[in-house]
Amino acid sequence: MSALRSEHISHRLWLAMLIIVFSVVLMSLPLILNNYRDYQKSSEVLLEIQSLKMVAELVNKVSRERAPANNVMSSVWNEHFKSQEALEKYRKDVDIHIQQTIDVLNETGFELAAQELQQQFIPTLILGRQAVDDYVAVPSKHRKMQQLDGAISAMFKAWDKSHDVLQHVIEQSKGKNSIFSSNYTLIFLLADLRDQAGRAASNIMAAVTFNETVPNENLARSLQTQRQAQYLWELVHIVQPEQDKTPEFQVLHQRVKTEFLDQALPLINELINESLKGQSYRMIGPQLTEAMLNKFTSVIDLQNYILEYSVHSAQIEQEYARKELIYAILILLVSLFTILLTMIYAKKWVFEPLILAREQLFALAQFEDRSVQVNKRKQGANIFDAIGRVQKKLQQREALEFQLKHVAHSDSLTGVANRFALDEYIKMLENQSAQFQQSCLIIIDIDNFKQVNDSYGHITGDLVIQAVAESLKESVKTSDLLVRYGGDEFLVLIENISIATALKIAEKIRKSVAKSDVFQPENFERIQVSISAGVAVGAGSWMGLLAKADEALFRAKAKGKNTVSS
Repeated sequence: MSALRSEHISHRLWLAMLIIVFSVVLMSLPLILNNYRDYQKSSEVLLEIQSLKMVAELVNKVSRERAPANNVMSSVWNEHFKSQEALEKYRKDVDIHIQQTIDVLNETGFELAAQELQQQFIPTLILGRQAVDDYVAVPSKHRKMQQLDGAISAMFKAWDKSHDVLQHVIEQSKGKNSIFSSNYTLIFLLADLRDQAGRAASNIMAAVTFNETVPNENLARSLQTQRQAQYLWELVHIVQPEQDKTPEFQVLHQRVKTEFLDQALPLINELINESLKGQSYRMIGPQLTEAMLNKFTSVIDLQNYILEYSVHSAQIEQEYARKELIYAILILLVSLFTILLTMIYAKKWVFEPLILAREQLFALAQFEDRSVQVNKRKQGANIFDAIGRVQKKLQQREALEFQLKHVAHSDSLTGVANRFALDEYIKMLENQSAQFQQSCLIIIDIDNFKQVNDSYGHITGDLVIQAVAESLKESVKTSDLLVRYGGDEFLVLIENISIATALKIAEKIRKSVAKSDVFQPENFERIQVSISAGVAVGAGSWMGLLAKADEALFRAKAKGKNTVSS
């Protein structure tokens, strides 16, 4: 009986050790599998970013092709052969990059994007190049400004198609929801910034070449692209995470402002002013192209830095995931080896002494079983008390988090939503199938607000902003999103609404603001307040909807302010 009992104890101890081994393996396998998935995901993200880099570089090259094309179309006869040779050389480089990009996209799982490049972008690029070549083939004396502008517009369409491919690659990328999401956004924004920079000059190129007045449509597009470029430059700084704002990024970002915003755009505006005054331009087409091309390098350098930084970060993340996987496997092996040594040690130094002292231990176990049962009852009460205390703490924390989230998502001056709330709302729309196709955006800008601040001071300016906010609250539904977007700009986002109804709401807001009573605090002088509003319904993306509404606001301002436009 004693031998059987000793053998039973030995079996139970060995069984316990085997259970420990099995438990360690079970606990380690999910960790290993999770690390393996992280490694696989980091490898996919690296391939995605490398593919994205290829497409972004292609988009830039297509945008930059307008420069040698414009040179050929606007060059004088003695420079024509040199310009034509430069254009042909550049086109060959672009064609090589197109084929390389298609190959990379097919290899990295972006077959649809590669197909889009072949079936939509390339035919459009061919048409754009053909328009350029057709214009060049026309004798100089028979050329017209409208023909040159049409050829430039044809190249705009080619870039638009390449930009669509870039957008679709980002949309299909798994890494857009990872720690690299801001890098994806920055690459997209900088590609747009580079092209907006080029379009600001290209929109007036035809008029400068023919020394004619800039058409109103081209004038509006040039001014709009300038404003869009300034907005994108500011947005790049906002989107870039603080920890990634390296000294190199800061220098390149400032270069864009210095060389492009502060130097290139004023040059374009000077040419526009000369057109408005009926004066002869200070330069010809090739000179304008040369002057602007040097300024665009700062934008390209910034984007190249972000691309290289993204690839480098992805490589670091992949290496980190690889090391984590190796560490997890090593930990499992070390744990199993340790358990094996422990079992050997236990057999010799624990099991055998336990078996020899079985009777004493059995008696002691019986005594301890009774003690443990008593302790468990006491411990159970303590656990339930602890659970109650934890639940109470969690409730207090949830209430505090709700208050902090409300404060963080509200504008302190007006009480309406702020840009943090807008970002959350945009993320929600992007997860829906219809996205922004059924969404309406109204951009509201207070007329002559700077004049109010200059004349009456910022305290009165705050009163004006608050009065406008109150009028907006009264004019829109609580289900609509009302956002203070900037100092004197508000956004209203409405879902599932027609353009006609949206215009009525905007007009209602305009009239309500016009009737608002705002008085100067010191002498109670009444201040006349008015707003201009731009209305847009439906777009393929948030940036597209914002651009449409912004263009509508520009048209409203152009009408003389205190008006609504779509």
